[in-house]
Amino acid sequence: MRMPRYFMNIRDGDAFIEDEEGSVLPDIEAALHEATLAARDILASKLRAGGKVNGQIFEITDENDVVCATFPLRDVLNLE
Repeated sequence: MRMPRYFMNIRDGDAFIEDEEGSVLPDIEAALHEATLAARDILASKLRAGGKVNGQIFEITDENDVVCATFPLRDVLNLE
């Protein structure tokens, strides 16, 4: 059985940053895990550069361009 390809795109206001390659993963849970790790890396880079970490949204789509999941990047921060 062939594993699906998921694309982890980012929406930042009116800007759309498209994941052109995608990742072959077993299921949406694995895609969410990969997106969470990527979001942490992106946010860490933004914070080091003095950037804002508000408003960016991960949008995970499948090979048919169907949105499977979305979440704000800031949701991966462990703020308590």
